[in-house]
Amino acid sequence: MNGMTDLEEDVKDVDVDASDLPELKQSFDACDTNGDGWINHGEFAVLLHTLDQELSDDECLLAFELTDGDGDGLISFEEFMDWWST
Repeated sequence: MNGMTDLEEDVKDVDVDASDLPELKQSFDACDTNGDGWINHGEFAVLLHTLDQELSDDECLLAFELTDGDGDGLISFEEFMDWWST
């Protein structure tokens, strides 16, 4: 064991300050409305519309696809952190 928390382990390859992790995880969990540990396209679109109500559905889909780095159709916490810090 290396003494790192799970959140700190997730962030080691992402440009996010460890002190921001609890708030970022809370934001991720708020977006993950079904509680499965992933953000799907619908959940991400709700977040994007909350941030910018002028986005079209196509723009939301493009943003989702760009954020979903591994192309599995879901956004992981690590992908979310990467998107948030960009």
